[in-house]
Amino acid sequence: MNNAEHFSRNLSKNEAKNTMINIVDMPDSDKANFLTDLHNKGETAEEIAGFADALRSLSKLKIKYETLTDIVGTGGDRKNTINVSTSASIVLASMGIKIAKHGNFGITGSHGSADLMKFLGYNFRMPEYEIVKNLNEKNYVYILAPEYNENFAKFSRVRKFLGFKTVFNILGPLTNPLNPDTVVLGAYDNNIAELYSNILIKDSKKGFVITSEDGMDELSPFSVNYIYQVDKGINKFRLDPRKLMEDSISIEDISSQDSKKSFEMAIDGMKGKNKKVSEFIALNAAPALVANDVYKNIPDAYFAVIEHINGGNVMNKIKEVFNYED
Repeated sequence: MNNAEHFSRNLSKNEAKNTMINIVDMPDSDKANFLTDLHNKGETAEEIAGFADALRSLSKLKIKYETLTDIVGTGGDRKNTINVSTSASIVLASMGIKIAKHGNFGITGSHGSADLMKFLGYNFRMPEYEIVKNLNEKNYVYILAPEYNENFAKFSRVRKFLGFKTVFNILGPLTNPLNPDTVVLGAYDNNIAELYSNILIKDSKKGFVITSEDGMDELSPFSVNYIYQVDKGINKFRLDPRKLMEDSISIEDISSQDSKKSFEMAIDGMKGKNKKVSEFIALNAAPALVANDVYKNIPDAYFAVIEHINGGNVMNKIKEVFNYED
């Protein structure tokens, strides 16, 4: 591989895909040169879309399933909030949206989306036919990233050695091997949100990319949120959820450093037993309903989710999907 040839210029999506496929099994020295050159040049949306396509194609899963939705965040906002994207995805499955949730265990603690799934008794290992069966019958599967795609791990040693953020800090939320066509993606700042929006366009996906004024990588109930609606083009607008919510919410209402307490708060929110957590979950479920053309706008979708949760409809889905008893 000639790095000078490949990484002194921007690559097309197809060139980027082939480059990633070639580099995955190369020595760490080549990986380090690749990531350094890319970092110095600056990654384009087209390149990142190509890299994501490559990593999905290298996954163990070869399922093609139309009309799937994922809600995923970049992580790293250090707010210790409940696993809201995971909770929202379960609520959405109970509303008829087919969810392929992609995630992992917490890196610096036990608050990752997979940690909540483990608490609920989810079976992470299943053959392809069972994944399809669960999508058909339950509207829900959780795809544990390292279980189905080992290629991220092949770069971990080099990433630690380099000491700067690489393209892999951006790629995680884009590499769901089931390749859902609809995505709600939370980002920790506007620059990343805008980049993700352009990546979704290059990847022929639709959905929303969201970021908040207070730095949350999901829809924040505390501040103005910036929302990029992606559907062939990008429509950017602001949303202040404080105008929707019945009660004001504090960070203590929706967060805990204790993982068990955090998981119990999330479950109570999905069941409608913790009103403020329910509102936080409903807020983050609403964009997916709009992206799936169930509702025309986020406020209408939000109130529909609140009504659905308050009707006690989600507990049946929790019992159906997980080995969990109330």
